[in-house]
Amino acid sequence: MALPAAADEPTPTVYYDPNAYPPPGTRWGLAAAGAGAFAVWYGAAFGFSYAWPDAPGASDLRTPVVGPWLALADTGCADDDPDCSTFIVVLRAILTTIDGVGQAGGLAAIGEALFLPTVEPGPEPAPRRLRLERRPSSKLRVTPIATRDALGLGLSGAF
Repeated sequence: MALPAAADEPTPTVYYDPNAYPPPGTRWGLAAAGAGAFAVWYGAAFGFSYAWPDAPGASDLRTPVVGPWLALADTGCADDDPDCSTFIVVLRAILTTIDGVGQAGGLAAIGEALFLPTVEPGPEPAPRRLRLERRPSSKLRVTPIATRDALGLGLSGAF
């Protein structure tokens, strides 16, 4: 007895053009956004290092990019702070980590801008017609049936 053949997997419909690249001006916008993000996060770390100079690792926050990661090594309570709590230490560590990720993300956006492939916009291409393929499909539906005297299942389908 021969077994029925399995159907092929359907190919997904592609709704985007993978060969389309942004115009060259995008590179400068992305670099500016990355520089802005880096400046905001570094400015926050720099400001906090002077706002709380006695906090452990505060002087490390003045170093760009690696400063927050160096400050994480000094996480703890200051020697002359009797009101230090675990909550403050954990909160400072979380904020320092977020700051370090923000600075690194800004530099990553700048790096992406350096290697972003772009293409000069050319004349408008002729509009393409969207072609939808209708594939034959079969559907099978099981429906519950309830009457006054009985319960059951109904089977219907389209082939």
